[in-house]
Amino acid sequence: MSQTLDRRWPLQAAVRPQSLGFCLGVASAAAIGFGIFFPIAPRTAIAVLLLIPLAFAAPVAAVSVLIAVTSLVPFEVQDSLSVIGGRDEPGLLFVDALMMLGLLRVGWLVVRRRMELDLPMLGAVAAALICCAALAWGISQGADTSEAGHEARRVVMGVAAFILAWPLVADRSARRRLVWVLITLGLALGLWGVAQWMFSIDYTNSGDVGVRPGVDRVAGGRGMLQGGMFGYPVAITLAWAALVSGRVRKPPIRGILAVIVVLNAVCLVLTYERTIWLVTALSCAVVVVMYGATAIRPAIRWAGLGLAALVCLAAIAPGEAATALKRMMSVSQISTDNSFTYRIIESDAAIDAIAARPVTGSGLGATVTWEGQGIFATLTTSFIHNGYLWLAWKFGIPVAALVVLLMVVAIVRRTPSGDSWQWRAVRVGSKASILGLLLVPITFPVFNVLGITPLMGFLLAVCYSREPAEPLIPARGL
Repeated sequence: MSQTLDRRWPLQAAVRPQSLGFCLGVASAAAIGFGIFFPIAPRTAIAVLLLIPLAFAAPVAAVSVLIAVTSLVPFEVQDSLSVIGGRDEPGLLFVDALMMLGLLRVGWLVVRRRMELDLPMLGAVAAALICCAALAWGISQGADTSEAGHEARRVVMGVAAFILAWPLVADRSARRRLVWVLITLGLALGLWGVAQWMFSIDYTNSGDVGVRPGVDRVAGGRGMLQGGMFGYPVAITLAWAALVSGRVRKPPIRGILAVIVVLNAVCLVLTYERTIWLVTALSCAVVVVMYGATAIRPAIRWAGLGLAALVCLAAIAPGEAATALKRMMSVSQISTDNSFTYRIIESDAAIDAIAARPVTGSGLGATVTWEGQGIFATLTTSFIHNGYLWLAWKFGIPVAALVVLLMVVAIVRRTPSGDSWQWRAVRVGSKASILGLLLVPITFPVFNVLGITPLMGFLLAVCYSREPAEPLIPARGL
């Protein structure tokens, strides 16, 4: 009977005093032993003392911190505050340590038979092994170890986020807390984007924060907001899904959701990335289609209010509004756009590399060299903009096709009838967001960006989540 209850309530089983105490004891003893034989920095000791209880005793908080840090904190800051190592040195990031401890917790649950090793979990484990194989393969082919490790971190973090979130999305109480986490994260992301623009935060080498100088094809543009660029569409889509559901009754909550949409829409405009604009609009339209006719009226009302808010903001910042309009109109000049030509040249080089190893791929850290045809300088790089070509180049065509198939299945799979309306809104928003993330890789490598891969893994866990075994208890708070 005890084991049956454990399988049905994986989260409650995870925090049983006996297993929790044992895991904390083993992890603490290992940390102390490591400190005795190997000198560690004070920040490492502090991180260990914080991470162990966070990963083992507060799994919802651990997943939340993992997604929040990767979405909001610049990589340079994460690198300089590494648990082991330091800036520009090989080491272990805070999120790396949190991820490994969280995976240890999930493995403990599986070994103790307190969580079922079902098909989605087996698939995630297989994906993690494929990433490790691609890392080893790339290094064996002469790839730079540091670059291969960075690419592996970005991909593995997405797989790990799925594994860590999987037992949580099967628990109804955890779902309610995750809803609030998403609301908080959406608000923080919008505020962070506005802060980057207002304070003119410099564009960093990692490309995950700051304002890049100038605007492509637009003279006199102040810059393009890059930090959080792939997260804004997700925040807008999730908040939009809650608003058009028509089920949010409390005015303060409706107000917060509306603020999330407006703040992230402002940030979205300031990216001046036409692909991201189109993807966001399409994702919001898909949300309405998924809900059906009942969502049309609230969608029209909220869309009208949102447009009115943006018009008012445009009056306050006419320069940014004019730049956005010029950027939108520049789509007609795509044939003379250097960024378009750049993408074509690098894509051709990647296609040649794929043709050389169509099944095994070239491995993580692999590079291609292409000539600029008199327009750009010759370049050797492990980065390309087309995410689908990047997947096929690094992992091979079969793995790339499987990843796309799994994302498509996540979108079209049937929604369980036992969802609360809150979780249904999160599920619908997640499906629409995944659809958008399937379109973005045509021009941007979202499969290789640390700021979005953990969130993508979480969204996939939401899409694949099944109906919890415990009875439905009406949720309060929205």
